[in-house]
Amino acid sequence: MMRPAPATDLAAALHALADRVDTLDVAQVLGELEVLRVRLWATATTHEPTPAPAGSSRGLDVGLVAEQTCMSRDWLYREARAGRLPFARRLGRRVVFDEAGLKRWLDRRR
Repeated sequence: MMRPAPATDLAAALHALADRVDTLDVAQVLGELEVLRVRLWATATTHEPTPAPAGSSRGLDVGLVAEQTCMSRDWLYREARAGRLPFARRLGRRVVFDEAGLKRWLDRRR
């Protein structure tokens, strides 16, 4: 006898629960389902970072960039957010500084 897949077992259990929901506390069931949904979403979207391709550079910490450019952290963030630094990229609210881009920028300024 073949065992059904776990997703099939889960679907069957959820349907059985839905059939009994009138006897259960609906708010509690919905809360537990939301907790489960968040855990499943986190599991599905969490993954190991992929290694950088050959020839690419790494992201630098703003402290290291500040040292190399002799500029303040505030100045770097302000200029990066304004799009005036070719070695800085915005990723949502984060600013990432590219090592190879910074080296090129420094070489041109010297």
